[in-house]
Amino acid sequence: MYYLETENDIRYRLRNAVLLAIAVHAALILGISFDASRQAYHSSQIEVTLANRPSTVAPEDARHVAQANQEGSGEQADIEEVTSRNNLPITQAQAAQQALLQPATTRVLQQKDIVTTTAIARRATSSDQAQRNRQQARLQGINPQVDQLNQQLASLEAELDEQTRNYANIPRVRRLTSISARQSVDAAYLLDWVRRLEAVGNKYYPKASVRYGIYGDVRLLVVIHNDGSLEDIQVLSSSGYAVLDEASIKIVRMAAPYSPFPPELKATTDKLEIIRTWHYRENQLSSQ
Repeated sequence: MYYLETENDIRYRLRNAVLLAIAVHAALILGISFDASRQAYHSSQIEVTLANRPSTVAPEDARHVAQANQEGSGEQADIEEVTSRNNLPITQAQAAQQALLQPATTRVLQQKDIVTTTAIARRATSSDQAQRNRQQARLQGINPQVDQLNQQLASLEAELDEQTRNYANIPRVRRLTSISARQSVDAAYLLDWVRRLEAVGNKYYPKASVRYGIYGDVRLLVVIHNDGSLEDIQVLSSSGYAVLDEASIKIVRMAAPYSPFPPELKATTDKLEIIRTWHYRENQLSSQ
């Protein structure tokens, strides 16, 4: 028995056929894409190794490619994948990281140089100190003698300085006698001094000499400063009579002060020591 197809039935079958065709095409397209991505991801790799020991016989189970035949050695069961990280391309992040690390590396190297230089300087200083210690140890036995010599030298220098000062303070003394007074300046001053004493002595001649007839010679040393003042009187040779000796000293004191030294004599002399012999003869005093 035959049924007439309505318009709705025809549309239903056409829609189902279109959906089936779309599903079949989608399945084919997706399957091909996954396979292509897997093939692109799993790219073929060739492992290359360098043969250090070439062999004339090729191994049956070769797992690497090399420039010559070589049989493997060892008992390693697992085959490790040979890779080289040095051949991988450097990304921008890695390049930035290296740029940041480079100054730090430079600072570390500089610090290493500083530490090394400091260590060398410390070793040099330690070596110098050790050398000084050795020298001091060698001089330990000599130091007491050196110190003693230094003390002696210092003592001698101090003594010499004191003698020099004392010598500088020693007055310049000149001794005049009737024989030594030959220069015009000395002779003139001595003559003036003798005349003054004779005048005073004859004026104050000791009366005991006249009364008792006591006569004799007295040798005196008279010291005079450059300003004419009297410093000292000494009896070098007595007359044998105390009255004549005391009279001579008294006359010298009575005649003081004397004339100051003339400039020429004062430039070379601080004191004059005059030695003269005084003669007492019959109410008269003279000098020689």
